[in-house]
Amino acid sequence: MHILLASIAALWLLVSISTAAVTQSPEAKAQSADVAETKISDLKTVPAYKYNPIGKPDPFKPFIEQELSPKKKTESRTLPISPLQREGIEQFRLVGVSGDDHHRIAIVQDVKGKAYPIFLGTYIGKNSGRVVEILPDRVIIEEKNKAADKQAKRLTIKLRKDEGEE
Repeated sequence: MHILLASIAALWLLVSISTAAVTQSPEAKAQSADVAETKISDLKTVPAYKYNPIGKPDPFKPFIEQELSPKKKTESRTLPISPLQREGIEQFRLVGVSGDDHHRIAIVQDVKGKAYPIFLGTYIGKNSGRVVEILPDRVIIEEKNKAADKQAKRLTIKLRKDEGEE
């Protein structure tokens, strides 16, 4: 029964489509052909778009230029990094040395009374001085001169003893 109904529906659909095509007037067929022709002819006459990059920004170039000149790089390195490098070496006082012969730590104090620990290799002073040796009673700091032909200057900060001690 279902097959019979499906075949009748298919037959009715074919008949309705064929009668619609036959009943369409020749004038309507001509109009639909003209519309199709004008659409195709319009497409043929439209020129293809071509991109012209002259006077336009490069879309792949970053907005922010990240060029760092060598001058700016050296300026950032010369800025003081720690409070020990903001004052001259003469502004610090050695208040203590701790450790054994292999590993020593020294404590220096600035004019404001703030204490800082220093180790071998610690930068101290305005002239890029560096701790090269820590002895039981003194700290030796080496400052490189700006002129390359001169040797480095060695400065010593001695541990001050109280008046009663000897």
